[in-house]
Amino acid sequence: MPWEFANLSQDTLIRWIEDSLAAGTHRLASGYQGQTLLYADDFVRLVIKAPTGRGLMKWISTLMLRHEARAYQHLADFPAAPRCYGLLRGRYLVLQYVDGVSMRDAEIADRDTFFAELLEHLQALHARGIAHSDLQKKDNLLVVDGRHPCLLDFGAAVIFKPGFAPFNHFHYRFAERLDFNVWAKLKYRGRFEHMSAADRAYYHRTRLEKLARALKRIFQKRRR
Repeated sequence: MPWEFANLSQDTLIRWIEDSLAAGTHRLASGYQGQTLLYADDFVRLVIKAPTGRGLMKWISTLMLRHEARAYQHLADFPAAPRCYGLLRGRYLVLQYVDGVSMRDAEIADRDTFFAELLEHLQALHARGIAHSDLQKKDNLLVVDGRHPCLLDFGAAVIFKPGFAPFNHFHYRFAERLDFNVWAKLKYRGRFEHMSAADRAYYHRTRLEKLARALKRIFQKRRR
């Protein structure tokens, strides 16, 4: 991934990242996959994901960021994800900043158009051998300009491996199903009785989802 910023060198950005981490500044979010920083100047805004923790936890966090960088290598010119500008020093993932609203809080102007577009993007994503697998976290789905979807955070993405890789292929198919199931759940807000016949072709609950739903019902009955 070639460096694209004439007004910002990699060394300058690395110094800014490490100074920000040391001072605890410019932080957007922090989670088990790492810390997220926002870099902004007069020319560009970037999101930087950096490993978190110490020792074993930091090593695991770094591995996850490297895995995410590999997923982004399959997403060149993919219109519904941030652009990736590389992995600096093997641990700082540099991404395009996308101005949007989390699916959790967004108001969508035309839901039918939005979810038709999202379905097309998921199909295109899977055609590239990538399954997101973590869209149940609504913060991983942005609504841009009130109408267009953008997928974030490919740290848990499953990358299809060609050839003989039975465990990977099973994991990948499972993740594909999760992507489509979450799409249907978000589109219909969990009211599956209203699902169209065409959309039912994409909704097939996994055993894990069935178990989680059964446990949720048991818990709700006990609370009553």
